[in-house]
Amino acid sequence: MKKILFALLMTSFLVTNFSYAQTADEVIESYLETIGGRDAIAAIKTMKSVGKVNFQGMEIPFTMYQKAPGAQKLVINFQGQEITQMSFDGNEGWGTNFMTMEPEKWESEDSELMKSEMDFPEVFLTYKDKGYSAELEGEENIEGTDCYRLKLTKKPMTIDGKEEENFVYYFIDKETNVPVMVRNVIHKGDMKGKSQDTFMSDYQEVNGVYQPFTLQIKLDGQTIQSLSLDTVEVNVDMDDALFAFPGK
Repeated sequence: MKKILFALLMTSFLVTNFSYAQTADEVIESYLETIGGRDAIAAIKTMKSVGKVNFQGMEIPFTMYQKAPGAQKLVINFQGQEITQMSFDGNEGWGTNFMTMEPEKWESEDSELMKSEMDFPEVFLTYKDKGYSAELEGEENIEGTDCYRLKLTKKPMTIDGKEEENFVYYFIDKETNVPVMVRNVIHKGDMKGKSQDTFMSDYQEVNGVYQPFTLQIKLDGQTIQSLSLDTVEVNVDMDDALFAFPGK
């Protein structure tokens, strides 16, 4: 009887652990396959997203331009005027000084920080080639959704002359295999050290790849801004000059 009971307990233990024994690679591959597959994702070379951001009660139209491997530009329409809030050509960044309304280059450290954060079109597509590592830390319930808690560790970054850890948490819905939230640590400014949570929903297909069309950003549990996309276009023509500092 004891042997039978022991065998049943072992069977139960093995079944329980087998059902849980997902690896980071398996979760990542399921995610990539769910949103369209590696080939379709890798085929994205540019992306133009048009939408609105709700910030402190104001609804601000914006256009985001992205180009592989690491160029990005954000243009907002504020009180009828188009303003480049930020632009990064892959090496150095710049933005509009809201006091003078003139273009202004970033400090070199900020450009290097941005360079380390650029992983377009999808960070998990080539994360190992970049020397990143992924670890599955178990499960966590995010606002009623059971998720895998996946930690992505990137290369260390330099902040104010000091090297700091660089990691991001992805919370991937166990049923749908897509991220519902991304948590990262703010590295500079008054909010340094605080966790910022970005919630993603309303996934829609664009040229065979699913993209979140609604994003909500929370700090200490409070929503600080929300974004909704109206249109997303991929592989549109984008000249490198679009991202360059004016007059360069």
